[in-house]
Amino acid sequence: MSKTSTIVLALTAAILSGGAALAHPQLQTSEPAAGAATAPPKEIRITFSEGIIPQFSGIEIKDKAGRKIATGKSTVDPADKKRLVVPVKEDMAPGDYKVEWHAVSDDTHRIKGTYSFSVTR
Repeated sequence: MSKTSTIVLALTAAILSGGAALAHPQLQTSEPAAGAATAPPKEIRITFSEGIIPQFSGIEIKDKAGRKIATGKSTVDPADKKRLVVPVKEDMAPGDYKVEWHAVSDDTHRIKGTYSFSVTR
């Protein structure tokens, strides 16, 4: 095999294997939505592109000062295995909040991210 053929074959393999990284779950929607101004939520709902494992998935909510807001146990919506549901256990005062989430999909890929929203009365 020539050097040029080897390089072309290696580049083709690299391009094709890069597509495998796209198979990781992706955040599709959140409630409250990123950037939304909303009444204090009773729960956070995050929908992913793949089914997730609730025991290995969850969130932390922090106020602008970095104080954690109490949340309950993460579960999956029985009607949609792609939707993580986390109850909020305390009333959230008006202000800005950051959600730090992590999820493990059914195929065991782990992802994480953040988004923010604000609470109004």
